[in-house]
Amino acid sequence: MTLKEYININQGTSEEKRISFVEYLYKMMDKYGYSKPQDLYNKANITKQSWSAIISGKCNPSLNTCIKIVFTMKLTNHECKYLLKKAGYTLPTSSKYALIIRYCIDNKIYDIYQLNDYLEEYGYIDSLIG
Repeated sequence: MTLKEYININQGTSEEKRISFVEYLYKMMDKYGYSKPQDLYNKANITKQSWSAIISGKCNPSLNTCIKIVFTMKLTNHECKYLLKKAGYTLPTSSKYALIIRYCIDNKIYDIYQLNDYLEEYGYIDSLIG
């Protein structure tokens, strides 16, 4: 099997699998009514400089930034999974931290303060979403 064939097989035919993080982010923004990027990054408490660096490809978003985007747009578990995957992250079941985040998403608890309360309750004080 050639490298090209390998890439084609693993990327699949699904648009969701093929598009980049930024493309997927803009797709979700359209779906959830964020026509102006500043509406999203302001509500998610992401600086304009960080947003610009992410959108331009100068840096990858942190997991913290991705979670803020997920909670601001109120993405589903499936949408969250793809957004995180495109940024190079997962929420593995072997991690209590990840399970707390997944619990909130699965139960439609999109309040960052509530998420932070749960994280703090389980000792993740250094990992609070800011």
